[in-house]
Amino acid sequence: MNAILISLFLALPLQDVTPPGEVVQQDPSDSPTAGPESPPLEVRAIQLRNGSLHWAQVVEHDDSGLLLRRIENGGLVRISWNLLEPRQAERLRIDWGYVSTESAELLIEVDRLILHNGSEVLGVIENREGADFTVRHGGNIQIVPKRAVKNLSSGMQVPALSIYSRDQLYSREAAQTDLTDPVAHNELALFCERILDFQSAVRHYEGALELGIEDGDGQLVRALDRAKVKAALQGQVDYLHETDILQRRGQFDVALERVEKFPVTFPGSPLQKELARTKMNILQARERALIALVRRSWNIWAQRLSRKAASGTSFEAATGYASEKLGQDIRAAVLKDAQKLASDLDLEQLDVFWIARARRRYSHASYGNGTWLLGEDRALAGTPTQQGNKPSKGGGEKDAERAALEQKIKRFLENQKRARRARSSADEADSFQTGWADLSGSSRAQWLLAFYIEFSGDYELNPRPHLRKCSTCAGRGVLESIGIGGRGDESGGVQIEPCSVCHGVGSVRRIDYR
Repeated sequence: MNAILISLFLALPLQDVTPPGEVVQQDPSDSPTAGPESPPLEVRAIQLRNGSLHWAQVVEHDDSGLLLRRIENGGLVRISWNLLEPRQAERLRIDWGYVSTESAELLIEVDRLILHNGSEVLGVIENREGADFTVRHGGNIQIVPKRAVKNLSSGMQVPALSIYSRDQLYSREAAQTDLTDPVAHNELALFCERILDFQSAVRHYEGALELGIEDGDGQLVRALDRAKVKAALQGQVDYLHETDILQRRGQFDVALERVEKFPVTFPGSPLQKELARTKMNILQARERALIALVRRSWNIWAQRLSRKAASGTSFEAATGYASEKLGQDIRAAVLKDAQKLASDLDLEQLDVFWIARARRRYSHASYGNGTWLLGEDRALAGTPTQQGNKPSKGGGEKDAERAALEQKIKRFLENQKRARRARSSADEADSFQTGWADLSGSSRAQWLLAFYIEFSGDYELNPRPHLRKCSTCAGRGVLESIGIGGRGDESGGVQIEPCSVCHGVGSVRRIDYR
C-alpha cells in the first residue's frame, strides 16, 4: 500500500491524489472570494521513503502526518509520516514537538497475590521466608502475611516504574555498565529512555559520542536530539507518567483531576497530544473497570439482599419486595460501590454500564422445592405442559390396570386444580405462607433470587427454562399408596394423594440467565 501511495504522489498532480482515508483540501486562493493572501510558507525539500526528493510547502502538520502544497502545480495532499524518509520524519517530529513518552517503557514480570478479602497486591516478592511475603511495589516494601493470601501467580508484566523508583532502576543498571565502553554507554542511554530518565539518556548518548562510537548514519545523533527535547520536558513527562500510574491503580478521579490541572501547571506545553491521549486512556480504563465492577457488584448485592429479605417470615412481604424494591436497592448499593471509581456517576449511567456488561455463559437460578409457590401457570411457563404417561398399547391385563390408574390420576389432578381455583384468596395465602415457612432460610433466599432474576427485567434470560421432575413423585404430581384390605374399587385399592413436595406441579423450575 505504501508503494502505491508513493507512486501516486510522484506521478499525479497532487490535487488529484487522494490517499485512502484522507480528504484533499482545496487551495483557498482558488476561490474568487478569497481574502488577503497569507504570508508565504517555507519551502522544504521533502524526501519520500523511496529516496525521491520533492519541493513543497508544509501547510499544516499534526500527529498523523503533513498537509503539503507542491511547488510544481500548487496542489494539496495529505500524507502520513510513514511515507517520509524515516530520518527526516523523525527530525521533523522532534522539531515540531511530537514527542512520544510511552512507546518503549520498560516492563518487568511481577507476582500477583489475591487476598482472602478480595483485594490484590501486584509486585515483586523479594523474600518468601517465614510467615510473611516481602513484596516490593510502588518503590516501597509491603509485608503480606501468607495466611492472608488466597492465590499466588506470576508472569504478569507491568511498567517497571510502578514497582521500583527511577533511581533504583538506574543505579542497578549503571552498576553493571562499563562506562569506558561507548557501546555500553549507548545501551545504558537506551535503557534510561525506557525508564523515562531523559536527562541521564542525554548524558550517556553524549558519553558514547565522546568515546568515539561509530555513527555513520547519524542515528545516535538523532537519538541525542530526541532525548534533549524530552529532557527539556522531563517535568511534564513525569507528570503525565505519574498520572498514568494513578490510572493503573484505579484512582481515576485523581488522575482526571491531574489532567485538568496540566494546562495550568504547564501553560503552552507541546505535549498536548500526549495529554489528550492520557485522558483518553484514563476514560477508557475507567469505563472498562466500571463495567466489570458493576457486573460483579450487581450479582453480589442481588444475592446479599435476597438473603436479607428471606430472613423474614412473610411470603407476601418477601415477594412484594422482590417485585418492587429489590432492584432499586441493588442499584443503590452498586452505585455506592461504583462511585469509589467515578464519584460523579449517577443511576442512569449505572444502567448503561450494566447493559454493556459482558454476557458469555449462562448462570443458573432455581426455585427448588418451592417451585409450586409460583402457581402452576408460572411454574410451567415456557415449556410444554406436562402430560401423564400414555397407556401402553400392549392390551394385557396389567396395561389395562395401568391405563385405568392413569385416568384416575388425571381426574384427581383436574379436581385438585378446580379446588384450588375455587379456594378463597385467604385460604390460598395461608397455604403459600405455610409452604414458605416450611422452606429453609437458604431455600427461601434461592427462591427470591430466582424470582427477581426472572421477573425484574434486569437480566437476559434463556427463553426456554429447565424443568426437572420432582424427585419425590417422579414428576407425576401425585403419590400412590395401596390401602390395606382393599375396597374392591376400580383402582384395585390404590389410593392417590397430592405430592407433599411439589404440591401437584410435578417439576422443579430452573432458569438460565446472564
